[in-house]
Amino acid sequence: MKRLISGVAISVVVAVVMIAAPTVTNTVKRLPVVHADEGNPVCSVGTLKGSYAVSGQGTVVAQLPNLPPPPFPFAEVAIATLDGAGSVSGKATLNLNGIAVQGTFNGTYTVKPDCTGSLTLRTSLGIPVNENFVVLGNRAFVEVDTDPYIVITRTVERIGD
Repeated sequence: MKRLISGVAISVVVAVVMIAAPTVTNTVKRLPVVHADEGNPVCSVGTLKGSYAVSGQGTVVAQLPNLPPPPFPFAEVAIATLDGAGSVSGKATLNLNGIAVQGTFNGTYTVKPDCTGSLTLRTSLGIPVNENFVVLGNRAFVEVDTDPYIVITRTVERIGD
């Protein structure tokens, strides 16, 4: 008797699974597939607007005027203001091999629809800065310096409008 009940229970479970399986399979097939809007811009220069905190670290690898011989470590904190139309300005404190320096900067930035961009700065220290970046959302982006004299990565987070 016990064996008969077990057999019936198994048969009922198998029947339920077989009846439900096509329904589940059909339901799964009908679920919408989510894709990014290909061809539609996701980012633009207006994506980056407001005040941003900047933190950077790296190494100076070529001789720069009035600085120690390379290589030496570099660290930086800054406040940058991006206007949403392609202009940037700000102020920074740098540590160059133990020498603290303060300066200002201004320049331009571009943002492509794929959320990559570039930045060109003029600094009060007379050293040009060129960077490429990836936007992580309208609140942050990450940068890498593209100049041959320095290897630096920066993290940039929005702190205000």
